[in-house]
Amino acid sequence: METGEPDAETSTPKAQPVKARLDELAAALVELGLTVRVGTGALVAWNSAASRTDDPVGKAMNPGLSQYVALCEHDDDSLHWYWCWTGPTRDAPLETEYMCPAREIEHAAHLIAKVLHVDDAEDR
Repeated sequence: METGEPDAETSTPKAQPVKARLDELAAALVELGLTVRVGTGALVAWNSAASRTDDPVGKAMNPGLSQYVALCEHDDDSLHWYWCWTGPTRDAPLETEYMCPAREIEHAAHLIAKVLHVDDAEDR
């Protein structure tokens, strides 16, 4: 798990629960075998198994299997996980899709791991 240096945004009282939830989800994802980088309000997880390939197309797409997940606050001050998808063009804003409440760490981790799952050659 990689984290950045603390800054003013992560030191505020309101940011502390966000950082705690991001760290909890990151730890759960690492337990499931994923690599994680934590940011201020989001994280990216990827499956390194997707990079192990002899296929030239697969190597060109490296690290082709990753997922951004954001933690957003609702009007009632509750935190929730959102999938983040890139827009249709490079300059388009990110699109988000609701995943689950932030307190459901294990549920979120399993959903993300399912999306990033790669069958081993032995599984086929």
